[in-house]
Amino acid sequence: MKKILTILLTLLFISGCENTVLNIDYDSINRMKLNSQELPFDIHSREYMLVDLSDMQVMYADRHDLKMYPASLTKIVTLDVVLNLTDDLYDLSHVTYDQVEDLISQDASLAYIQRDFDYTLKDLLYALVLPSGADGALALENYFSARGIDLVEQMNIQAEKLGCKSSHFVNTTGLHEDDHYTSLDDLFLFLMDILKFEDGREIMESLWHRLEDGTMVYTTMGVAHKDPDVDVLGGKTGYTPEAGQNIIVFYKNRAKSYVLLLGNAMGKYSNNEYWHFEDTLNIFEQLY
Repeated sequence: MKKILTILLTLLFISGCENTVLNIDYDSINRMKLNSQELPFDIHSREYMLVDLSDMQVMYADRHDLKMYPASLTKIVTLDVVLNLTDDLYDLSHVTYDQVEDLISQDASLAYIQRDFDYTLKDLLYALVLPSGADGALALENYFSARGIDLVEQMNIQAEKLGCKSSHFVNTTGLHEDDHYTSLDDLFLFLMDILKFEDGREIMESLWHRLEDGTMVYTTMGVAHKDPDVDVLGGKTGYTPEAGQNIIVFYKNRAKSYVLLLGNAMGKYSNNEYWHFEDTLNIFEQLY
């Protein structure tokens, strides 16, 4: 089994994806799939979708429209909704001591931001996405709740606006609940919406970020590869025992941009099984 020993992220996300066609709906996804095929080799992930963003074609796909538990890929949805709801990412919010204690009891992933300390929404989005901080998610919820806005309700409203067909969200963190689900097709719609925002692209391309209080947050992406033609640009991981290991990877090969979405690789971190990373490496090595 390949060991995921290092992070090799080439921070070229904006230059790689800024010209992407962003007005994507299910009809356009279906057109993009006309010439798609299954991968000619086996991987651990139950569902997958590989899209050439340079010409907006789905190259390889299987079970991409099935309902799945997204785990922390949920935070991609949270990011998109926050970007759509506010024009001022320098407003402030915080997470409470009791909320963090509750997250710890649920074994949630944390950014370890200070409790009861006001951060800008932009810093909270970095805390949300890079280290997959559930504490960042609740701080964002607190901001909108104080203004009479239910962020989870807005996630479902946004899913409807984007034309998602297989999504229902009950939290902003991705902690498992049976009625919390999506599909790779739906996640792709959220990703394309995020790319409309400069701040969204900036957050997705970051390897690390220093918050205003000096706290450093780092990405969970641990993609290592040997092929010099493949430049990993950014992405997001997610894991719960029920969801398995999920990953979204933006990358470039020979000046063309791609996004790879993988779901339901049932490896266990406790057993040093990083099957979503293994699948990513295998796809890079086999295709390039």
